[in-house]
Amino acid sequence: MDVTALDGRAYAKFITAGSYFLRKYRQVLNDLNVFPVPDGDTGTNMYLTARQAALEAGKLHDRPLSEVAAAAAQGALMGARGNSGVIISQMLRGFAHHVRHRSEIDTFILATGMREAVQAAKQALVKPVEGTIISVAEAAAESAYHLALHERDFYRLANGALRSANEALDRTPDQLPVLKEAGVVDSGGAGFVYFLEGVLRFLPENKVRSTAFPRRPVRQRVFTPQQVVGENKFCTEFILERATIAVHDLRNLLSPRGDSLIVAGEPPTIKVHVHTDSPEAVQAIAGKHGELTRVKVDNMERQHNVLVVDKPQAERSIVALVPGPGFEQIVKELGAEVTVNAANNPSVRDLLLAINKTLSDDVYLFVNDKNVAMAAKEAAKLSGRTVRVLETRDIIGGIAGLFAMRSGAEPLEGAARTQSAQVFFAGKDATVGGTTVLRGKPAAASAEALYGGGTLTEAAQTALEAMGARNGGLITVYYGGAQKERDAQRLSEDLRAAFPQADVEYYYGGQKNAEYWVSLDE
Repeated sequence: MDVTALDGRAYAKFITAGSYFLRKYRQVLNDLNVFPVPDGDTGTNMYLTARQAALEAGKLHDRPLSEVAAAAAQGALMGARGNSGVIISQMLRGFAHHVRHRSEIDTFILATGMREAVQAAKQALVKPVEGTIISVAEAAAESAYHLALHERDFYRLANGALRSANEALDRTPDQLPVLKEAGVVDSGGAGFVYFLEGVLRFLPENKVRSTAFPRRPVRQRVFTPQQVVGENKFCTEFILERATIAVHDLRNLLSPRGDSLIVAGEPPTIKVHVHTDSPEAVQAIAGKHGELTRVKVDNMERQHNVLVVDKPQAERSIVALVPGPGFEQIVKELGAEVTVNAANNPSVRDLLLAINKTLSDDVYLFVNDKNVAMAAKEAAKLSGRTVRVLETRDIIGGIAGLFAMRSGAEPLEGAARTQSAQVFFAGKDATVGGTTVLRGKPAAASAEALYGGGTLTEAAQTALEAMGARNGGLITVYYGGAQKERDAQRLSEDLRAAFPQADVEYYYGGQKNAEYWVSLDE
């Protein structure tokens, strides 16, 4: 069924969903952070800003869209952190202004609202720069506008906007030389894409939709001490309450005092963000025209040195065994340099060749299959490199371990926190732990137990029930075997109905030995 109207409840849900994805991938965005300074906090700033917008919108979720949008914009403004956070707050403010008299909207008003959101963000910036979040958001807005001329379904419109945002994100290294030098895309633009990705998952009526696995761009090289913060090393932010000065006048007063200046909002509440060498002078100037609150001053040079110069990230390579092409794409997006097809039980030679393909002498080998562990250890001995063999129980544990590595945690500890099961048609009659399944009938198997069911859906639900899915968490479905995307979508919708406290996502895995992998991450 097409979704053709968006009200306050749905908008509040969208903001929450987008902020969830920023929380989930904030460390990835921090790792990408190069512009305007390499201080490594873009993801955190974007998440905290969006989270405050979601909290305020949630308080009024049953009110008209105009009120919910205004609450989200005000929450984002008061909670905005960093360049990217203030820009997001201005986008939400522009959108709120566009829908200020509406209780619900269609796709065309959404698209024109996205346009006004981008313009509001541009107006808050002294010098808008191509190749940043602005470029990515503008591409999404323009795509939405052209689609909305004939498209009434929010899902198809959002899909098109996300596709254009991804394409614009890929262009950012060609627009900003500092990104190309570091081998990354723009972190703020990537955050905007993640936000859209999250929104797309949670359309009205809880329809679970498929999108690409969220991209996790990886640095191609470690940043060097030559990438310095510059003379304006203090990131200074504050709210000017009871402001008695116009936004453009305050912007003119502060412009000579630093760079990356953003003056946002409108009297009596104005948000200021600036990189300066004299935060006291900036505060003194603004303090003459109102009351300063929520003052925050960070030494970006110190942040940069801790992240880059004093403690450079250890170079390492990751090899991962995968059971299908979809999983191969996923682990590469999570940082794997080399993959090995696990479908044919790889030999010591296969694993040794994979290790030798890596560019680093320090290698992490995710076996993702207990049956391969011994061969992996032999290959590690023969490689002449420092190889850590991670005996992850299956591909789901491997993915969880890769997520943990990206956030600086121990990979095996991350892998242990996720439960999983395969869902398949039994190849033979079997009885395990009192459960009997017949050849050709649906079944599910975890590391601990075997589960039956009249259908694949029933088998998956039984397994997830045993894992504790009724208590909530994130259920992820990876489809393969003879299953198509429509089958995975149907299963995901059934699982959401069965476990209303849980979020449900699905991706293409491409495994041949099972119809689905299902996992629960608490």
